[in-house]
Amino acid sequence: MSLLKKRNATVIEPKGLVDLTGYPLYVPDETDARVKIMEIRTFEDLSKASDLAYKGNILFIRCALSEENRSNAMETIIFELKRITKDCGGDMVVIGDMFILLTTNGVKIENLISKGKKKVKV
Repeated sequence: MSLLKKRNATVIEPKGLVDLTGYPLYVPDETDARVKIMEIRTFEDLSKASDLAYKGNILFIRCALSEENRSNAMETIIFELKRITKDCGGDMVVIGDMFILLTTNGVKIENLISKGKKKVKV
């Protein structure tokens, strides 16, 4: 007689597959969300960018700032766009010195290029 007894193992039967052909196909209504290409020249243009982002658009932004205080202005713009991106649940990438790609509604950006793109932590 052994000290350890084997437990009766319960056998789990695999469930059958579900046939989805009988279910209706759900197609969401068309939205106004688009890929928008815009240019930021002043801080006032940030309000237009935030309005477009909060409506669910994907933004491709060219920063055409004046040469004076360009680095400080760019840092401020990136900071504000990070905040907007976090609010919208999206992702953001700074491309080079002038371009920013901002997505919303959980659309993530996957960087497949090892050089040239800098992913911004949101």
